[in-house]
Amino acid sequence: MVIVVFLQVIFRFVVDQPLAWTEELSRYLLIWLTFLGTGYGMSVKAHPSIELLFEKAGGLMKKVLIVLSTALILFFFWQIIVNSFEFIGRSMTQTSPVLQLPMGLVYTVIPISSVLFIINLLQVSVSEWRRGASQ
Repeated sequence: MVIVVFLQVIFRFVVDQPLAWTEELSRYLLIWLTFLGTGYGMSVKAHPSIELLFEKAGGLMKKVLIVLSTALILFFFWQIIVNSFEFIGRSMTQTSPVLQLPMGLVYTVIPISSVLFIINLLQVSVSEWRRGASQ
């Protein structure tokens, strides 16, 4: 993305011939970066959360809260994954204005990032479970 934006700046301000495709490609790359970043954010627990109940709870209650929150989040992301395939399929006939890419390719980041989020969620949940059991 940095290279694409740098090319746009060079061609726009130095060569005075802006490249039309760089703006569109950088937008799609930013979308992918954002979605994939959510999965990474889960692995380092960077997402906002309300930990008041969790911190006040005892060992057994912490485990119940971990299982409950993990189950709800898994259900939510499972729904995103299942429904995104229909959305991607319908979007394959629509093309982007400049690059002429099927928009479904841009949207494939939705299930990919959701799977990444689930994997990282399970890793964090198991880690919290083990830490909760030791306290």
